[in-house]
Amino acid sequence: MYSQKAFDILNLSINNAIFIDEKAKDFYSGTEVDPNISEEKLSFDLFNTFKKNGKNLSVHKFEKSNLDDPNTIEYLFKGKDLILLDWELAELAGQEFSLKLLSKAISAPYINFCCIYSSSTNFNQIPLFLDTFFSGLSKEDFEKISNEYSFLEKDELRELLNKDEETITSANFESGLDLKNFPIEFLKGREKSYLVRLIHISLNIDQYILPDDSAMKYEVMNTGDNSFMINNTFVLTLKKDFTEDSDITKLLTRISEVIIKNKGSFFQLLGLEMQSVFNSNERFIDETILKSSTEALFQFRNHLSDDKIFGSIIKKLLIEQATLKLRTAKLELLKPEFLDFKSKDLKSTKPTNDDLFQLNVFYNSVTVNGLNSDSVPNLNFGDIFKGAGKDYYLCITALCDCYYPDKIQSNFYFAKGLEFEDLEMALRLGDTAFLSFLPNGKVVLWGDKEIVKNPEKAKKREDESEEEFKLRKENEHLKFEAQAYKKFLYKPFFIKPKVFNVENNKLVDKKIRIWDITNKLKTGKVDQNLNYFDVEYITTLREDYAQRISNHAFGHPSRVGVDFVKIK
Repeated sequence: MYSQKAFDILNLSINNAIFIDEKAKDFYSGTEVDPNISEEKLSFDLFNTFKKNGKNLSVHKFEKSNLDDPNTIEYLFKGKDLILLDWELAELAGQEFSLKLLSKAISAPYINFCCIYSSSTNFNQIPLFLDTFFSGLSKEDFEKISNEYSFLEKDELRELLNKDEETITSANFESGLDLKNFPIEFLKGREKSYLVRLIHISLNIDQYILPDDSAMKYEVMNTGDNSFMINNTFVLTLKKDFTEDSDITKLLTRISEVIIKNKGSFFQLLGLEMQSVFNSNERFIDETILKSSTEALFQFRNHLSDDKIFGSIIKKLLIEQATLKLRTAKLELLKPEFLDFKSKDLKSTKPTNDDLFQLNVFYNSVTVNGLNSDSVPNLNFGDIFKGAGKDYYLCITALCDCYYPDKIQSNFYFAKGLEFEDLEMALRLGDTAFLSFLPNGKVVLWGDKEIVKNPEKAKKREDESEEEFKLRKENEHLKFEAQAYKKFLYKPFFIKPKVFNVENNKLVDKKIRIWDITNKLKTGKVDQNLNYFDVEYITTLREDYAQRISNHAFGHPSRVGVDFVKIK
């Protein structure tokens, strides 16, 4: 059932594709298809099967000069739903060209799928080439890794490629395989399977290709089955089938079968389906507004005498229009019969805490990047910033004041929070507490952290067995959690709003400078240089989540204390 749903959504979503191969048929050459060149016949067959199914496929015969021509790059990728990219664009030497072209493709935020489409003899090595090229590591970094693990036998290590975490942990190397002290700091703690692949690459680095600019950073996730998520583009490897792929149904089935093995496939397909709904049925503008006139709109703009407010109002109306229309859309993945089927299918599969954390990140936040590279965002309601150490700051200033900071003398309200290190407790507390789940992998508690204190570590007694100790430890932990719940439910919890002066509300390099102007009576001379600090933008809380914290914080000044006689 899921396979069919995935195929149906993919079929609706892919309407404009391109096939890139140095041996592809140039349809404007005036020559017949050469039956001795398989790629020429494949070009013709792919073009025909897409056309017969109401879809567009461009066929491009690659030349090395394409890489340096911005207009050609735009032609290849703009508006494309699927890219079929040959792996060896000039025999073996063309692997580097393919990687460079792929890096340009995934830099375009609108491309959903890029397929490394190949009949190469080294097809199974392609994922390792992708790991190398998009790792963000330099040649020097790979040398560090190689030096650290030079004692390992290459053949023995090769056997561990793509094995699960448990198999890697139990691997019996004579000299040991210590991944905790991995020599590249930002990779410590990554999946063992990924680190093993990097060690294998490091010991055989001459076989792989590094980018010209290793400083480029990519968000890469190996999703298994020779597929990757790179900068939100799903990159998969697919062997050319010169017979079966002449039928688009069979080609898309092969692609969809790979996609559904990705653990994030449900959300990816849901996003594709929603995008298809807008593309095929919905418009931002409808007949209601079309009955009015441009003159009326501009009279409203002149009445406001403020283009910032005018632009915000119009954008908000368009977003609400789209939201209301989406309410009536019947998304296949949200139909009760499919959800029931999927629930039964997943009944025995328990999500990890990290999976739950990532879902909460999606629920409560969105990271704002400008649609234009030269746009500089303003400080806004719901923005979260990281300060020194484990401090975080949430802007809870009204949106209208954020637009016009001069009206408030640039004095903004913030809630201050601290990292909450117990992920399991955070997931148990959920919306009982004032917590935020952030894309930098941290949980932040806003307000008084003392309300939840970590329990003392239980110690095994001499007179109890391991089983008894385990059971007692679990019971003590449950009691601790119950106490934490009660504190949040019944004890007043304060989030005190703090005032900071923001000298420039533009986020420059994702940072702003804030001045602590809270009145503090101190004796002696005050060093004003210690009164300001820079904080870095992390994400923006969705409106409901930010408003909940803001409402609670601004209730703090109006609190009333009363006394009763209590039993101790």
